[in-house]
Order: sequence, then C-alpha cells, then structure tokens
Amino acid sequence: MRSRAGFTLIELTVVVAIAGVVLAMGALSLSDFFQRSSARRAAQVFAKDLVTARDYAVRVREPVVLRVYEGTLSYDVVSQDGFTEVLRRRFAGSSADFELSELELDMSGDTLVFSSRGRINMSGAHGALGIAAFSAGEITYEVRFNSLGASKVDES
Repeated sequence: MRSRAGFTLIELTVVVAIAGVVLAMGALSLSDFFQRSSARRAAQVFAKDLVTARDYAVRVREPVVLRVYEGTLSYDVVSQDGFTEVLRRRFAGSSADFELSELELDMSGDTLVFSSRGRINMSGAHGALGIAAFSAGEITYEVRFNSLGASKVDES
C-alpha cells in the first residue's frame, strides 16, 4: 500500500486555531504595553514641562501659567498676560503627542501659576503636593510636584 504524504484538514484546522489563540494573547499584551508606555511617557513629559515653565518664568521675570484642559486632554504654558505661548501639548486626536484616555490636574481651577521667582502657588492643592494624573485605558501614572516644580512620576 502506498501512503499519502501531507496533512489532513483536521490537523490544519487545529494548527490555525492554536495560532489564532496565540496571536490574540500577543495582541492583548501588546495593547497593554502601548497603553502603559503612552501614560508613562506623557507623565514624564509633563514633569519636564514643569521645569520648562519654571525656567521660563525665572528667565523672563514674569509669571507663567500652565493651564490644563481636561475636556480636550491638553495643556499649554503661556505668559500670564496670555500673549506669549511657551508650549502646548495635546493627548488626543490626530495631532496628539501621546494617546491618553484621561488627564486630570488635582488643583482648583486646573491651573498652575509660576511666579517670576519660579514658585508655584500651591493654595489650590489638596495637600502639600500637587498631583497630575495621566491615564491610558486601565493604566494611570501620577506626577507629584512641589512648589518649585520638582516632581516624581509614579504608577498608581
């Protein structure tokens, strides 16, 4: 008798099903990685932008405002008179720096004002430190900062 070389339809179906399960698990892991990376990077950029805003206020010797727009997931840094834009960050849409699902500044009025000496008025904070939270899906990173803009990034 002559045996036929090759695979049966059942064998091929089992292999394709196993490959599909493995690919689905990999896609979920990759999605979590991108969310974690996006939230962490946004928090790190915010911490750097605090330093930039403080440095600008000290250099030009005038107050600078960092205003967070939670509805549009963005913030900008402008001179207090509003005529000079120092920087702008967007976290949603086609021109986004990073994709986030939520941005929250835990300060009354969602603004930080750096004085001409580089100090943040912390009277709107709910404690000794200000907190900004950056979320992408289930992942949230917090930036805790003091009145000099020194900060620490933590996963919450």
